Amino acid sequence: MAQIGLRYPVYALLTEDEAYGTYTYGTGKVAAKAIKVEMSLNIADAPLYADDGIAERVREFIDGTLNFTPDDLSDEVKSDWLGSEIEEETIDDVGTKVSVLKSTTQDMPGYFGFGFIVPKVKDNVRKYRAILFAKVQFAEPNESAQSKGESISWQTPGIEGKIMRRVDEVWKEEITADTLAKAKAWLNKRLNIGAGSGAS
Repeated sequence: MAQIGLRYPVYALLTEDEAYGTYTYGTGKVAAKAIKVEMSLNIADAPLYADDGIAERVREFIDGTLNFTPDDLSDEVKSDWLGSEIEEETIDDVGTKVSVLKSTTQDMPGYFGFGFIVPKVKDNVRKYRAILFAKVQFAEPNESAQSKGESISWQTPGIEGKIMRRVDEVWKEEITADTLAKAKAWLNKRLNIGAGSGAS
């Protein structure tokens, strides 16, 4: 199937109990509008040679890197993902207030479930692939800016996340649905968006 788009990037805070091997997701949210997601996986490849050939081969997921480019990330989402604080400040004598996103060296980014939907088409039939990365930790993004010239150049910085295994050894789940509504409903249930329920 040919992939023809990207939409509905969603996330929820992940809490794990290593002692009991259980996990829960908090209340899920929509992160932004999606422009691009790129993934790079680190896979261990261990062949066993016998009789001058490969007798067995083990390929095992280690971790991965996810680069997510949104149309824009709100301060609320940055605060969630990066562990930064949002504080209100008064900037003049008439009480005008602004919200300030404060990043410190003590910020501790949490772990999140992160999912999205990829529409696909094959034989003139549209399907919807919903993908959930079970445990992702985001990092402060690198950014650049440039002056506007004669033509408009959109500047949409991305954010990088590290893909890891959840406590139950799962690192990715996905479905292919016949409708967008069904794909959304699956992600909503997994990440507690709307009336969805938790997982453990």
